[in-house]
Amino acid sequence: MTELNLWLDSYDDIYSDFDSRHYLKRRISDDFLHELQTEIKDREHVASGMVLLLPPERRDETSEKIIAASLVNFFASQFRFHEDKCRNKLNKGILLLASGTITMLVNSWVSYQYAASFPVIALKVLMEPAGWFLLWGALDFLFYAFPSLKRERNFFKKLSDMHIHFRSA
Repeated sequence: MTELNLWLDSYDDIYSDFDSRHYLKRRISDDFLHELQTEIKDREHVASGMVLLLPPERRDETSEKIIAASLVNFFASQFRFHEDKCRNKLNKGILLLASGTITMLVNSWVSYQYAASFPVIALKVLMEPAGWFLLWGALDFLFYAFPSLKRERNFFKKLSDMHIHFRSA
């Protein structure tokens, strides 16, 4: 059982410097998220918990409970958001791929059946680039863009599964 340990100077290291609201409503710092991504990416084993280390004189148990709950809610909501985004984008990519394939097949069938008429040639001129565009757009998304969306989703999945607690350093 491994834990992800992060050293903090204060609770404010977790949150955006520009947001002065209460811990429950504050935005999580991009620096904090970037550090978490770096730590998770460099690990061999999946961490089951996150330990946030603070100097003993700066700890406040009441704030820690609020902050831990806030982080759990944030990570869970981000996971749901990215999971929905992945699902929607995957469905659109598959629809694009199917549309491109059907367009190419219809274009081939029309060319085969009615090769010598002007309207068929005009239709072929329109359908062929459209089919290629749809196919290549879908394949580009599925092979290049979708994996980065999955990485983001998996990052928040790992974070949402972690138990968060504080310790003195």
